[in-house]
Amino acid sequence: MALPIIQRCEVNQCFFNTNQACHAPAITVGSTHPACDTFASTPNHTARKDTGAVGACHITDCRFNDAMLCTASTIVVLGHSGHADCGTFQQR
Repeated sequence: MALPIIQRCEVNQCFFNTNQACHAPAITVGSTHPACDTFASTPNHTARKDTGAVGACHITDCRFNDAMLCTASTIVVLGHSGHADCGTFQQR
């Protein structure tokens, strides 16, 4: 199973975000809230060329979660209350 890519990240203050492209090798989406647990707040953006993907999803009530793997084709990461959230999250 291929990891779903991060189509767009709107959290510009994240270390892994360059021009709305996530360059983390793989992110983890949190356990009690669909937060991007890989978010790292810093003004220094990385110059990596990786395309970010979802490595694990701990949100059991997301319809795209299948045994902690995200089955969405792509995701979008959005800013929410000072942190990053998976904007593709849908309640089961």
